Amino acid sequence: MIRFLAKPLLGTAGPSEPSAPRSSTCRLNGTVRRSRFGLALSLCVLSLGVGSLSVPGAEAFAGDWRIWRGPTRDNHVPAEDVATVPSTWSTKDNVLWKSPVPGKGHATPIVVGQTVYVLTHEAATQTISLLRYDLETGGDLGRTVVHQNVVPPRYLHKKNTCASCTPSSDGRGIFMVAQVNDQIVATGMTLDGRIVWQRPVAPYRGGGGWFGYGASPLLLDEQVVVAVDVDRPEGGLVSLDRRTGRPKWKTPRTDATSYSTPILADVAGRPSILISGLNRVAAYDPEDGRQQWSVPATSRTTCATMVWTDSMAFASGSYPEPGTFGIRVTADGAQVAWENRVKCYEQSMLVVDDHLYGIADNGIAYCWRCSDGEERWKARLAGPISASPLLVGNRILATNERGTTTVFAATPDRYQPIAENQWGDSAFASPIVADGKLILRHAVNEGNRRQEYLVAIGQP
Repeated sequence: MIRFLAKPLLGTAGPSEPSAPRSSTCRLNGTVRRSRFGLALSLCVLSLGVGSLSVPGAEAFAGDWRIWRGPTRDNHVPAEDVATVPSTWSTKDNVLWKSPVPGKGHATPIVVGQTVYVLTHEAATQTISLLRYDLETGGDLGRTVVHQNVVPPRYLHKKNTCASCTPSSDGRGIFMVAQVNDQIVATGMTLDGRIVWQRPVAPYRGGGGWFGYGASPLLLDEQVVVAVDVDRPEGGLVSLDRRTGRPKWKTPRTDATSYSTPILADVAGRPSILISGLNRVAAYDPEDGRQQWSVPATSRTTCATMVWTDSMAFASGSYPEPGTFGIRVTADGAQVAWENRVKCYEQSMLVVDDHLYGIADNGIAYCWRCSDGEERWKARLAGPISASPLLVGNRILATNERGTTTVFAATPDRYQPIAENQWGDSAFASPIVADGKLILRHAVNEGNRRQEYLVAIGQP
């Protein structure tokens, strides 16, 4: 039986239009995969057993934001964290702290206990590192260099980075995935940054329509599920043992190249792994990866993570044809209930009560009724937008690529703007809330120099 990630798991511990491990030598399924650079990942097959990713004294904290899309997996901020998040801020007002982040990355931060974790790539040192910051002060708590000799592939899209995949945590360890040159590599670490296991998931060699990797790992009870949607035989959903990194199951997805992150949802009364892309929307059994249903919908290439209600699932895509789709799901299968030509490509959508909110690539915000797709309103925001909107109580926060965050009411009656806030001039990571603090990953460009920051927004 699959338990959802609202609780800590027991045991051990989005790129742009059609985002690589450093080449390495790793043993997988009894065979050796050797790259042209010959980097040795000495921990590839290290298996430390139950408890190996535990940190003594590690506990669950109510204010955590441990995974992509948050504790309820839908980018809704828990009620206890809403009251202290202001609707307005600036470079001076309501800023609790800011801390520089070296390098560049579009990965969204996560928070476990009193620690903020964020992934970054530094071109000067050719490294991908996991950085740690103090949630209360923003103080630097150290780093772990996870991959070395990482060179951006020639096909990397200008809006993507080598650190676009958000890490995940079960409260006892950190799990991350990255493109390291010509393969996808997954890593399991302790909360204090010690690497326990590291394993290549699949080759990732660029071809037509490739723009670099960007999917985040999905945590289940005993699994780390990684999506590698590629137009090659090695593509698919891959499940790894959470304690050791050893493969558990694999479901092929090889029709095309796509970038969406899988999500665990309860639709029509059963747990499902939902994912879009490859010209379809599909659901898979979390236990063994078997397909539960699939319907022709969305585009060949998608980036956003799906959202859902008790009886419907929603997906949007852009390349090569745009479209947003409402899928009605029953115990017997699924079918397209409605569709339109709006493209919410990189950014994921929000379901609030009986309505679906989406922000198209061009900055137009939409509200649709979930059941039939009826458009309730649309309004132009400042675009373009890559970050996913965030629900904070009855407010939606939408951040564009220029660092502007528009706050508006989550109501189907009409578009009701509340505030517009500016911090920095570049933003691709999605905002999160932990312990009542809004955490932003924004950048400031001064001439030829770009400096990223983590920023905590709250009531002083």
